[in-house]
Amino acid sequence: MTLLNKIGQIILFFVVLFFGARAGIIQAAPHGQQATHPAAQTPSTPAPSQEIPTQKIDVPSASQAQPTTDIKETGSLAAADVEALLTKVRFSEYRINDLLTDVHPDRWKLSGATLESFNQTLKTLHAQVQSLGEWRAQFEKRTDSIYLGFQTYAAINSVLPRLNGVARSIGEHETPGYAAQFSRAGDQLFDLQQTIGSYLGSLLHNQDQLLVGFENNLTACQQNLSAAMRDKPARATRMKNSRMGRPQRRSSKHMPGNPGGSVSKVKK
Repeated sequence: MTLLNKIGQIILFFVVLFFGARAGIIQAAPHGQQATHPAAQTPSTPAPSQEIPTQKIDVPSASQAQPTTDIKETGSLAAADVEALLTKVRFSEYRINDLLTDVHPDRWKLSGATLESFNQTLKTLHAQVQSLGEWRAQFEKRTDSIYLGFQTYAAINSVLPRLNGVARSIGEHETPGYAAQFSRAGDQLFDLQQTIGSYLGSLLHNQDQLLVGFENNLTACQQNLSAAMRDKPARATRMKNSRMGRPQRRSSKHMPGNPGGSVSKVKK
């Protein structure tokens, strides 16, 4: 009986010892997990970012490019001065027409052929003065037009020779004072023509300078563009989309050696 009690106490001791050790292992496991958990929550240090290398483009300074040219679009005369000039031309036209109304070559002692030739000269001179008035009126509306200015200049140039011829004929058959009036009208018109010519020359000069300015600006633009695009990779070229062809199926009907389209079985 005493022996059985000792054996029971020994067994009970080992049971208590076994379960106590197991309980200690279970309690130690959560503490280990809690100890490692804060380490998992600590943020990781980000890796240092590498800077992407950029290409520096050297833009040429303004001193390297050709300077642009400032162009004046007006001529040597202001618009008001040109209008005043053309008003004097109109007065000269009136003066010439007024003088021609008093010319009566039929009173002169001329042969039939000479009289006919002089009348034709008067008729042509009247037509040329009228043409001058038409071009001058258009030029008054557009005083910056080189074309209209040239036509007015050319019209005056066609009037002056015949006007001088009429003045010489009048000097031969009329009084010298009357012939001098034609000469003075022609001289005044000639002086106005020279002023118009100088004005047209200034317009042509400005047009030439404008063209030179455009060429300089274009050259400077090309230089700046070439400097900006230097050492840059070429852009990809866009290709036109093309429809892909669908491959054709070879039908068994058109297989060589089988005109009927059926597959013949090989008899063994």
